Amino acid sequence: MTAPDAEAWAYAVTMYERRYTIVVVGPRTHEDWALDVLALLRKEVSDPRSWRSLEFYGEGDEEWRSDWLAPFAAPGPGWPSRLRRIPRASAGRLLVALSTNWLDVTSEPDFETKRPELETKANVILSRFPERTTEFFANTGYESGDAPDFYVPLTGCDPFSEHDRDMGLIAVADTELGIFWSFDAT
Repeated sequence: MTAPDAEAWAYAVTMYERRYTIVVVGPRTHEDWALDVLALLRKEVSDPRSWRSLEFYGEGDEEWRSDWLAPFAAPGPGWPSRLRRIPRASAGRLLVALSTNWLDVTSEPDFETKRPELETKANVILSRFPERTTEFFANTGYESGDAPDFYVPLTGCDPFSEHDRDMGLIAVADTELGIFWSFDAT
């Protein structure tokens, strides 16, 4: 698949509009990508292409902060070790799962009907991150082996927020990185 343009990207991220989800992309400028993730969480950088992002707290909301992506908690030392590298195919399925009710495709009404469009949108998102030079990291899927299947109920995660349950994906490419994270706010 060819890299998306701003319009295709904006359409693809609509899959997260009905969820408490953060979608942000920033530049990759350090050898240690964790430094770039922290800069993105601190809102020190923004999308180098100026494409659409999603932050469900807006200016004026009590939880919104101009210096930090709420509801993420400030990560302690060694926080990248809490993430697990996953293959690209699993990352695509995780992007779909992050858009569903309760972060669980098995609980999504009419999932099989919605599945083709959701997978198309996930593929558009993935296409921004070059296939041979991108690594993907998740905070869930540990019990599923080397290639977790995010179309089965997800039973565990290592939350990075103030919520009991949040699940997400970090895409790390040579020049950009993306954070795709959904929160169970119930």
